[in-house]
Amino acid sequence: MISQQLNQPSEPPLYSAYESKARALIPKTIWLLFLAFIFYLGVLINISLLELDATQETGLKTGALLILAVLIIVGMVLTFRKTSQPYLFYKNRITHGKETLYYVNIDDTSPHTDFIDKMFKTYFIQLGKTFALRHIPENIPLSNYVQQLIAFAKKNQ
Repeated sequence: MISQQLNQPSEPPLYSAYESKARALIPKTIWLLFLAFIFYLGVLINISLLELDATQETGLKTGALLILAVLIIVGMVLTFRKTSQPYLFYKNRITHGKETLYYVNIDDTSPHTDFIDKMFKTYFIQLGKTFALRHIPENIPLSNYVQQLIAFAKKNQ
């Protein structure tokens, strides 16, 4: 009773699957570094247009680099925490963190890959408008398993 009040499921999951950490972290880190580079170029251009002495320039450049380093680290930590949360499969639903999707609301379970997924040998399944199984390694065939759970859930409705 207490576990239900804390919004924790009382039943054990039937299966759990984890995202590929490399697939999530490497592209995110590259993207954050690219955005940081563009931002830092903007800072350098703005500093060069201002008439500042050397110590002020150095302070602003160092401050901008520190802020960017903190933002990149925070982005990587958040991505790592999100990929560390498993997809939990129950009798009637899938959960990932605080997100929940019931099997009766799933229409399509076909796996999809994009360019980056091919590089990391992963795939994703878009189960709903806002819920997807992302960065799943190719050696974990979830599509058929999800189809079986959907059929079971619809039969026992």
